[in-house]
Amino acid sequence: MILGVIGGMGPLATCNFFEKLITLTEADKDQEHIHVVIDNNTKIPDRTAFILGEGEDPRPELIRSALRLEYMGADYIVMPCNTAHFFVDDIARHTRAKIVNMIEEVAIYLKETYPTNRDYPLLATKGTYKAEVYKKTFQKHHLNIIEPTEEDKNLVMEWIYKVKSSIFDIKEEDIESLIDKYVENEHIPVILGCTELSALAYKINLSIKYVDPMLILAKKCVKLHENNK
Repeated sequence: MILGVIGGMGPLATCNFFEKLITLTEADKDQEHIHVVIDNNTKIPDRTAFILGEGEDPRPELIRSALRLEYMGADYIVMPCNTAHFFVDDIARHTRAKIVNMIEEVAIYLKETYPTNRDYPLLATKGTYKAEVYKKTFQKHHLNIIEPTEEDKNLVMEWIYKVKSSIFDIKEEDIESLIDKYVENEHIPVILGCTELSALAYKINLSIKYVDPMLILAKKCVKLHENNK
């Protein structure tokens, strides 16, 4: 099995995803790892800007990346970017490779892990909220998304773009303070629905309970690899 990664959204998140793939794979030698091809396409326009009506359409570059990966032999394609999943159907129409939907995998994981819970706080880009990337998928699984206030969404966007600029001066207590507003049950995790937030949590060793969609996606890819040996 060859796994294709549409990367560059952003590059650090792509790197973190690849590292997770390697770390999660049980391998004693190079040849036992997943064959991965990555298109770190930094020309893909900002997904949130487009969804908010303020930027260029990212679909042409997303489709170009998918076609490059297919040409390189990819059987499966993933995108370590939450907001980009708004365009999954557009990409799927142009490639024969199977797209593994990260948002779908998160919903499946939550249903299996927390079978009695239905409501989950989500920290994400404004584009992810507006496009209802999580909301629409979660509704199919009878799950609900709790959105922050507009003020808190702006704060989360500041954090996200800081990480894109390799600035990690966000403190754990600031994140915890925001999350506490929306988590009624301390045993229910918040969803870090942006790969920059996943990278931030990894970088600062975030200790509060959270779900990392990028980690769930990486585990799914490892499982596919194991099943296709």
